[in-house]
Amino acid sequence: MTRPITARLIGGLGNQLFGYYAGAALAAHHHTQLRLDTSWTRHGITDHGIEILRFDLPGEWLPNNSLKAKLSAPGTIPGRAVAKALRDIPALRTPLRIHEAPGVGHDPTLFAQPAGTRLRGYFQSWRTVQNAVDSGYPHRPRLKEPSAWLESIAPRARHERPLAVHVRRGDYAKVSEFGLLGPAYYEPAIQRLRDEGIDGPIWLFSDEPDIARTALGRYASEAEAITSPDGPATEMLAMSYAAGNVIANSTFSWWGAWMAAKGTPVVAPDPWFASGPTVDGLIPPEWTRLSGA
Repeated sequence: MTRPITARLIGGLGNQLFGYYAGAALAAHHHTQLRLDTSWTRHGITDHGIEILRFDLPGEWLPNNSLKAKLSAPGTIPGRAVAKALRDIPALRTPLRIHEAPGVGHDPTLFAQPAGTRLRGYFQSWRTVQNAVDSGYPHRPRLKEPSAWLESIAPRARHERPLAVHVRRGDYAKVSEFGLLGPAYYEPAIQRLRDEGIDGPIWLFSDEPDIARTALGRYASEAEAITSPDGPATEMLAMSYAAGNVIANSTFSWWGAWMAAKGTPVVAPDPWFASGPTVDGLIPPEWTRLSGA
């Protein structure tokens, strides 16, 4: 049997999904099994837990409580030693069949990697995700267990045709390079979709909804904060039911917009980060880009 592809997932739910779909795309390319390593997901500035496990996504999910997983986790002495060795001596990655994403955007070398590769990194690319979807992986994954909250919000969305607006705060307030978006972005973004006929109520999604409301400027009083008692995965799916999406510079709302029905209008900030790395290949060409300044 062809050796499997293993993807080590990192970050919050949005980046966990990008890692998953990169592994799925490469596994489909080699017609082989997909394995998922979640041992690194609870480390870093964003902690959604292992929220991706709420989705019914195919693959072999490796246990993250094994001795091997615990020893290789970041923060442990062995984990730090291995990470340093791979960083200082990149040639070690080849015999270990490790492929690191070259940055935070599209990886043009992904499909050049052989069967048996272990993927690490962000792989934030709409083309890679689309390739996995075209290979049979779900465009909008289902939940493993039903959510009464989501089952109540879905018919509301069909009836009200809301405009979903995501304001990312929380951990972004700690990293100035990311940038917190405000009225200079959200007001014209909302108006853009209003002009396109999305005239339903504004549904505000945020990790800090009370503070986030001020980012909407003149639209603040119109927004209804939407918060799920069932966690981030259900909120992401709720975003995908909207008639239009204004996303933040966050992979969380990227996925909420991506999972929406084909043709749903989306506005995204450009550039993605205020002063961080350029993220090439993240935004699908049909989405509208507006300055976040």
